[in-house]
Amino acid sequence: MSSKKKTQMARTKAIVSAAASATATIMLIHTIARDYLPRELRRFIFSKLKAFLNTVFLSELTLVIEEHTKLDHNHLFKAAKLYLEPIVPQDAERLRVSMTKKETNVALALEKNQEIIDTFNGVTLKWKLFSKPNSGKLVADHNSNISKYKGKFYELRFHKKHRNMVLDSYLKHVVEKAQKMKEKKKVIKLFMLKQDMIPGRRREAWQPMNLDHPATFDTLAMDMDLKRNIMGDLERFVRRKDYYKKVGKAWKRGYLLYGPPGTGKSSLIAAMANYLKFDIYDLELTEIRTNSELRRLLVSTGNKSILVVEDIDCSIELQDRIAKAKAMNPTPKSHQYQDNQVTLSGFLNFVDGLWSSCGDERIIVFTTNHKEKIDTALLRAGRMDMHIHLSYCTPCGFKMLASNYLGIEEHPLLSEVEELLQETNITPAEVGEQLMKSEDPKTSLGGLIEFLECRKREIQESAAKQESNKIEETTRNDEEECAMKLAKKE
Repeated sequence: MSSKKKTQMARTKAIVSAAASATATIMLIHTIARDYLPRELRRFIFSKLKAFLNTVFLSELTLVIEEHTKLDHNHLFKAAKLYLEPIVPQDAERLRVSMTKKETNVALALEKNQEIIDTFNGVTLKWKLFSKPNSGKLVADHNSNISKYKGKFYELRFHKKHRNMVLDSYLKHVVEKAQKMKEKKKVIKLFMLKQDMIPGRRREAWQPMNLDHPATFDTLAMDMDLKRNIMGDLERFVRRKDYYKKVGKAWKRGYLLYGPPGTGKSSLIAAMANYLKFDIYDLELTEIRTNSELRRLLVSTGNKSILVVEDIDCSIELQDRIAKAKAMNPTPKSHQYQDNQVTLSGFLNFVDGLWSSCGDERIIVFTTNHKEKIDTALLRAGRMDMHIHLSYCTPCGFKMLASNYLGIEEHPLLSEVEELLQETNITPAEVGEQLMKSEDPKTSLGGLIEFLECRKREIQESAAKQESNKIEETTRNDEEECAMKLAKKE
């Protein structure tokens, strides 16, 4: 055997011997500590020893991101979960898959104890998900119900020298990218008031359901200039957070949609929600009894939402109307007006007072069929910033409806329909109902023309009848006047 090989074998024996000796020493120390040292002191010594060894021999730092902090969800944990979805490694041995009702793609996520490698600014970062048995801690879910949970947490490992970069830049990058992914995947919700809502419990007053309304600005049957104005106003609103803060105003915007029934007010609200990815809260004022209850409902709505108050002119008996009713009927039965105690001042404070600033990026939409019946105090800027009149179907709106329902942009009968629309008052809803009767353009448009001609005759007959009644009334008045003059002469 060569001397070189003998030297290598000697070194190997020395290393093995040293390792065995160190192992035996550690085992002896562990046995002595277990038998003679109190448990608390033993834990303290081992924790300090572990920290010392990590400081001397390890170059990595580990950040622990738990799913819950105290009694609430950890926003950073949820952001990390979203952020890591698209960078799941191809060679992963175990994956969790999911798919929501409105998604077509499968979402992938790692199971526990598997590692994901990420790179940021040339730095390698290692993520791993862990779970632990039921910890016995109590946490609040989204409905404010307190329950125990099985703790989950991420470990994020990286070289110690990158500590400041990770804390100052990388974690912010994770949160920002996760927020963009959340908005892209968001399923819009429609919230309605619960019939059995419990006062004082946050969010429990609202019952959510998925909003599957297909309306978009591309499909709305309205004037193109009006569409562009609304879309531009919405875009300007969502990007001006700093501006609203600078001028000292709550980050909210109010819209009044008015016009005859069937002109597309609900479809416009759905299009606004789909355009901005905002949830909708349908506020039924007749179900609210007090100003304090109204405030609780406002506080419990989420940011990036549209609060809808339909038929504002008749949905609530406001204070000035109650006063008029009491003045006209000052009877002991006046307690009948006390059932609904939401006052005009309380409602105005909800719209643009202090309570209106509880939350960010809020849109309030009021609808009415009769704008002239709305209390003037509600109409000023700051409460209803943009008034949008939705009228009867126009030729421009009809072209959009024909494209949506029949898939056509040109047809010999279109011009005849457009001429009739200018002579009749018919809503987009009525036009849509006629177009749905057949998928054949010729049959559908022919039926619409008959409907419009019938409506035109009704309008002409009504106008003729009114004119006839007017002539008869004028003749009757003239005859009565002549009779009175004759009577005076006699």
